[in-house]
Amino acid sequence: MARQVIPVEFNKKRFTKKEKESRLAAERKLKGNANRIRCPSWLDEEAKKEWRRLVKELKELNLISNLDTGALAMCCDAYSKYVLATSKTNDTTLVGVHTNKAGAKNLIVNPYVMVAQKYADMYKKYCAEFGLTPASRYKFTLPKQEEKEETPFDRMFGGV
Repeated sequence: MARQVIPVEFNKKRFTKKEKESRLAAERKLKGNANRIRCPSWLDEEAKKEWRRLVKELKELNLISNLDTGALAMCCDAYSKYVLATSKTNDTTLVGVHTNKAGAKNLIVNPYVMVAQKYADMYKKYCAEFGLTPASRYKFTLPKQEEKEETPFDRMFGGV
């Protein structure tokens, strides 16, 4: 499994000035433009509504670029299909009865429940990628630096 990439401003590792500048330059280069973020035409109405909601929020946080449109479209499509499967589940029962060839009756889970669960998991994974869950947003917060009182030793020797 690949290591998680942490932006320089959130990284706790101590970098030299040269390392920090080169990493910041590389991050700026990978950021990408946000001038062509358009909703794909193949999304249904529910997905388009979710698209507009998410793009508005992500633009305010400066977390979206042109490169993210495909993944965001899949996220919105998963949301739309989750809503559809959930509404179908609400129209029927959660558990059905199946009679096999021998005449025995078995309880089976409604297939829409499994479909809804699949799309809920998919939506949750995409949301985590875009920083739309509380846990993923927490990763972006800066750790609060505690200010220490300067001791006479620190004043005299400069924290050596």
